[in-house]
Amino acid sequence: MEANMRESKCGTRFVIALAILLFLSVSFTQSRSPEPKADKAKGRFLLVDGQAPPFKSWLEQDVAWIITDEERSAFNLLKNDEERDLFVEAFWSRRDPTPDTYENEFKEEHYRRIVYANAHFAARLPGWKTDRGHIHIVYGPPEKIVSGSASQCGEQFKDDERNSQFASESWCYHYLQGVGMDVVIHFVDVCDCGDYRLTMPPGLKDALLKFSHAEYETLRGPTDPRQYLKPAATPSVRFKDLEAKLNSKLAWHVLPFDVRTDATKATDVTSLVPLTIAFQKRNLPAEGNGSQPVTLNILGRVRTLTGHIAEQFEDTLEFDDSGPSEPILQKTIALLNGRYRIEIAVQKANSDEWGTWVSMLKVGNEP
Repeated sequence: MEANMRESKCGTRFVIALAILLFLSVSFTQSRSPEPKADKAKGRFLLVDGQAPPFKSWLEQDVAWIITDEERSAFNLLKNDEERDLFVEAFWSRRDPTPDTYENEFKEEHYRRIVYANAHFAARLPGWKTDRGHIHIVYGPPEKIVSGSASQCGEQFKDDERNSQFASESWCYHYLQGVGMDVVIHFVDVCDCGDYRLTMPPGLKDALLKFSHAEYETLRGPTDPRQYLKPAATPSVRFKDLEAKLNSKLAWHVLPFDVRTDATKATDVTSLVPLTIAFQKRNLPAEGNGSQPVTLNILGRVRTLTGHIAEQFEDTLEFDDSGPSEPILQKTIALLNGRYRIEIAVQKANSDEWGTWVSMLKVGNEP
């Protein structure tokens, strides 16, 4: 009888233990975060590293000084994140001076200016948010910066003399789109705290802050905001062989090279990422006993963890043995904060020598 009681107790303990395991298993499954979802209709992924796209911050920080009133109104009428994602792509596409290439020089320069403003003009506010940051981001650096009287800009700059008990700067531009020729912009530090404010005749100040976006206002409305969701056609890849090698996920090091990456905060949601691709001449002997230069074809792309291509570039690097320095290629791209996979393939022109480089990249302060 004692044996039967022991068997009964053992059976009861087993059932209880099994129930606990099942409960923990169900609880763990329910607590897991859902996987990022793909937009199957377009093959696009709307999420970066599992996070919702930070469209509000993009609108209020990244493009605060360059978006037109019509574009802002259209953006606010969009219904979902898929449309907002398309809007952002089309926004930069409309401003791309070379739409037949992957590089968008306007976008890259815009984020460079934001990073510069943060580094040089920050006071009580982030650099991009100050008056000097605003002007630098929209118009770029002036031809000359002087302290004190605006007459130091030169006789060609038409402006009145002014003396002030406060620290001041005058930025001198030969020409500003939508404003005019020989423009002097005054900034005064009225709080003695490094926060220089615009101070000038109201007409000039209004003209500066109401920067003319005429070259981008090809679409009016925004009765139908969908007209702002049409980016330019994606250019085709020139180096098909390199694209095939990246797609095959093969690692090859007949042609070795090094890649250095960095990241600098631009806004709360975007960082500027410089890439340096470095080669060594001893690994790349020149053609024809050194008489002919070496040509390298380079294809690079940055993928989100869900597989969407966030950025892509291709370039050609040509060099010979006459120069003292090692050959390098430098690229700068702007990326939303998150985690990415960088893939680069290089091939020596007219040869079977090629190499690949793949690495993970963390941008921003994402955990």
